[in-house]
Formats: sequence, C-alpha cells, structure tokens
Amino acid sequence: MESQCDKSNDVKDTGGYLGYSDTYGGYMGGQAELLRVPYGNFVPFVVPEDAELEDEQILFLSDIMPTAYWGVDNGGVKKGDTVVVLGCGPVGLLAQKFAWKKGAKRVIAIDHVDYRLKHAKKCNHVETYNFEAVDDLDQYLLELTKGGADVVIDCVGLEAKRTPIEKVETTLKLQGGSLGAFNMAANIVRKFGTISVVGVYGLTYNMFPFGHLFERNITLKMGLAPVIHYMPKLFEWIQSGEMDATDIITHRLPITEVAHAYQIFDNKDDQCIKVVLKP
Repeated sequence: MESQCDKSNDVKDTGGYLGYSDTYGGYMGGQAELLRVPYGNFVPFVVPEDAELEDEQILFLSDIMPTAYWGVDNGGVKKGDTVVVLGCGPVGLLAQKFAWKKGAKRVIAIDHVDYRLKHAKKCNHVETYNFEAVDDLDQYLLELTKGGADVVIDCVGLEAKRTPIEKVETTLKLQGGSLGAFNMAANIVRKFGTISVVGVYGLTYNMFPFGHLFERNITLKMGLAPVIHYMPKLFEWIQSGEMDATDIITHRLPITEVAHAYQIFDNKDDQCIKVVLKP
C-alpha cells in the first residue's frame, strides 16, 4: 500500500507525498513548474500503446480516480447500502459513481454549491441536498434514511466552512482546520456504520466527537489513497467503458491561462468543477 511507503520519508513515520512540504518527504509539488519524481522506476503506470484511449480518459488515473475509489472501497460499500457522499467536487463526484458500481441502492450527495449539486444529479443520478438550504439537515437525513447511512464518505476535509471559533483556533494553530464535514458524517451515519475519510485533515482538533462515535459503534477509516495500487483495475474499467470520468471536466484551457484556471476553480466562478490544462 504505497501511500505508507517506509522508505520515502526520512522526517516522520508516514509516506512521502508531492507538494506536502518537508513534513512529508520534502518533494516539490505535483503542480510546480518543475518536479522530481522519486522512485521513477516504480511510480509510473505504463499505458499500452494499443489502448486507443484519449489522454483525458486516463488523465485522472494519476490521482482523483484512485482517491475516489479508495474512499468507497476502504469504506466497505457493498450491495444494498445507503451511501452519503459529502462534497461534490471532482473526488466526491467520482466517489458517487463508484458507490453505484459497488452496488449501493441509494446514493445521496451533500454540498453547498448549487451548480455542483445539479451536476451530481444530472450525471450521477443521486439525491442531492444543499446543507445551507435545509434546516437541521442532519436530523432530516436520519429520518430520510431511517436511522442513518451505512457508509458516509467525507470528500471535503479541513476545507469545509469554518465556524468563527474554528477560524480563530486555526490561526492560533490550535485547530487543524474545520471539522464541519466530519461532524456531519458523525451525525448522519447509522449505528454500526462506517465513516470513510479521504478529504485531508490537519494535525490537531478540539471538540472531536470521540464519545459520539464510540457510543454508537462507528467504524472510522481514513487516510491517503494508495494510488498505484488501484491503477491497473481502474485502467481496465476505463478501457472496457465501464467507467468514464470525463464528465466532470467543465473547462479546457491552454496552459498559458493557468492563473485564470486556478482563480475560477478556487472562487467557484463560471460553474467550474474540473479544469484540464493543455499545452
């Protein structure tokens, strides 16, 4: 499971990751102008020359497809499950597809950006809810699912909307970002259910709902995806037509417009979900 390689990080006992600072091996970012590829004889996935696939069809094998599938697979989604996916960004949208593929009977998507929710409903045929538009959504979802979801997949992480207290605590380094998405997951998962976390979280958190999870026998699974581990299977699905991730692409721009691309993605302008940059 390559995301926890014992030999790629001399700083701490975890794997080495591109762009995650010296704490995670000191490797320059995957979106930097130049980068070094560690273990280059092992990391690349070779696409057969006779694959007859467009670049965009296999582009997301590099990160977001394996991450999304990891969230579903690691969460133990099985036939007949009710699955709630928190977040309708690129990873969340793909996790919804994989939840159906695993046999879920019901997939519910949560976000606060209306155009992303519309995309999820149109392309993934999921039920959608805007957590800013529904009063006490947690309780509503418990009633809707008759006791909670079998699996909740948190694709948001620390970038969820922060409360005023969380903003202060994060500035003072007392808090590693927002717990908003995770707290929702803890509230809407059923007894003996599973929370699968793929959204990145920081180091330290106050008011973590440990007791709430313990008293309801909740299984918590999390971590960075072992991307390479999943590439062969996902490639087979792409090649056979069983999986197509290209419908998440909303913008195709020349690399000379990279600053604009980052801006519209970060600000959620022009209904941006996923940008593909081309030379």
